[in-house]
Amino acid sequence: MNRLEALEKIMDSHPDDPIVFANGLTSREAAWLKDRPNHMYLVHGMGEALSVGIGLAEASGLHVVVVDGDGNCLMGYAGLNMLKNHDITYYVLDNGCYETTGGQNLEVNLDLPGIHRIEVDRGKKGTPNPPLPIETAKKFTSWIRKKLIKQVS
Repeated sequence: MNRLEALEKIMDSHPDDPIVFANGLTSREAAWLKDRPNHMYLVHGMGEALSVGIGLAEASGLHVVVVDGDGNCLMGYAGLNMLKNHDITYYVLDNGCYETTGGQNLEVNLDLPGIHRIEVDRGKKGTPNPPLPIETAKKFTSWIRKKLIKQVS
């Protein structure tokens, strides 16, 4: 499966959930495919997607989806211990390399409890950048406020 197909399938499976995307190519491709107000792009937050997703799930009580890369997963590995305590679906796009930092080969077993591992081809260069972080934050904040108000009503 290629990365774009994997991302599209994930987004189509979770249209109403907040989705946190890892930095780099994952954020760029997700924004290019389907920029939505419930998407949070961690453009420069290497290894932080799972931590942000855990914090969001804890603060909001919502089911949160996190889409990470295999290298990012390893950078935020400590967060895996907290997966079982939160309503999170955690996808790891495994292309066997650190794509963001130059494509260095990466060999690691990511077949662990709580991880939905998706083996993908290496990404394509030239995907446009997602919206600026301030724009993403404004849209996401507005979306989550509406979502939480709707839950309380």
